Amino acid sequence: MASLSDFLPHVLPYVAGCSRPLAELHIRNVLMDFCAWAPIAQQVLDPITVIQGVRDYDFETEAGTLVTSVREVTFLGRPLAIYKLGDPQIDYTGQAAGPPSGIVLNANNAFSLNITPEATSMGALRMVVATKPGPQAQQVADLLLNDYGYEIGQGVVARLMKIPGQAFSAPGAAFAYEAPYLKARNDARIRAEASFGAAQTRVRPRRFGT
Repeated sequence: MASLSDFLPHVLPYVAGCSRPLAELHIRNVLMDFCAWAPIAQQVLDPITVIQGVRDYDFETEAGTLVTSVREVTFLGRPLAIYKLGDPQIDYTGQAAGPPSGIVLNANNAFSLNITPEATSMGALRMVVATKPGPQAQQVADLLLNDYGYEIGQGVVARLMKIPGQAFSAPGAAFAYEAPYLKARNDARIRAEASFGAAQTRVRPRRFGT
């Protein structure tokens, strides 16, 4: 895993006088933006046990990360659909029971099955998810530093230059630094959607305290 401080060499030389805490704050914010746009940081989650009568579950992702999208999901080896609120396949009454045919993403790093499971199935749900750093994250996937460290740093520089009243403020110059970041963000999205990162960017989730 890469730390926020690993990105500082790509940022501080361009913004003389910027404090390290301020730089790291914007590094995290830019990383969140990058990963929300490009699902390049992926995790293979531990199998999830489906419990009879329980529809709501949490994503157990790497500490400090949040799910942005589900790339693959299966139930007992059968692919499931990813629904959104309003889809007719969701049982809103809570009265139907049976094997789920899909999931719905919720807030707070959670999801729901579209219908209530009729039986407990050990390790039945398997998922590949795309993630972004959470608001307290101190570490991110190595891929973000190794493949996009410079460009992410340029995006951070652009944001810092837009802050008024600082020794490093230069809103007129910010676009020149932002352009390579936006290009890299778009390229990363294309790379992810082409499934380039499916096998190479997945990491095993680590639980708190381990």
